Amino acid sequence: MAADIVGTAKADGHFTMLLKAGTAAGVAPWLQSPGPITVFAPNDDAFAKVPKAMLDELMRPANVNKLRLTMGNHAVAGLVTVADIDHGLAMAPAVAVPAMNGNALVIKREGGVLTVNGARVVKGPMRVDNGMVYVIDTVLVPPMPIQPRL
Repeated sequence: MAADIVGTAKADGHFTMLLKAGTAAGVAPWLQSPGPITVFAPNDDAFAKVPKAMLDELMRPANVNKLRLTMGNHAVAGLVTVADIDHGLAMAPAVAVPAMNGNALVIKREGGVLTVNGARVVKGPMRVDNGMVYVIDTVLVPPMPIQPRL
């Protein structure tokens, strides 16, 4: 373990949009706190799947609360380990953990692949100084009315 969540994302080089969004939402300092924190981190490929108009709208300074809700949909206070997940899945078909924005993140194993609200875990978990990082292939945009400005 050499870095916190933000330092690990910076060093990896595949999380530029996550870092940009986290900074714009004001959550980067929290991701550098002692934790523990678990982050289901969408990589740049995941952000590339988000329609440009939606992403542009989320990144507008006037929509910082919507962006904060979206970023909070990727983080859990505390550690979520594979052992915890496997233990939960041995007892039920899914494990729900509370995201920082209050939504439930539903973790399943589908065809041998770990998913979080339908997003595939493509790497991880990675243990970092202040928690755990799972890399996911989709941005977990919570349900909310986001209308692109035309």
